[in-house]
Amino acid sequence: MRIRKFLAAAAMAGTVLTAGVATTGTASASSLADCSGHSETVCLYYNSSSSGHGAVFFQTSDISNYSGYYFSGGAYGSNGAGVSVKNHAAAVDSYYAGSFTVYYGSGDRNCSYACQTVPDYAYRDLNAQMKNNNAAGFFG
Repeated sequence: MRIRKFLAAAAMAGTVLTAGVATTGTASASSLADCSGHSETVCLYYNSSSSGHGAVFFQTSDISNYSGYYFSGGAYGSNGAGVSVKNHAAAVDSYYAGSFTVYYGSGDRNCSYACQTVPDYAYRDLNAQMKNNNAAGFFG
């Protein structure tokens, strides 16, 4: 009798746990909390979406060299807070009415080696060439 009660309780716990996991969603571009409500802003994240985003950097103007700029804790945690933005960004969330481009090299808008453009109001994980290889970001 005790074994049956134990098995029934275990089955019920498994059902509750499965239902809780099934209803837990992942963040989408429209629900990213750090940039939401900040028009004309781009958020760079320390981690990609698959790693939970982590720390954030808010960018509101062109930056030709991310050296000297740092991630801070945000809605998705503090993993990466205090780390330089230069060569450490993995994702971009744009609340800007135009394109935003992340460049591999500092100081110019040269895409001869690598760059990645994020369309207006879009979210993108940086591609393999740009993830953790970012030095500058320009609007438009």
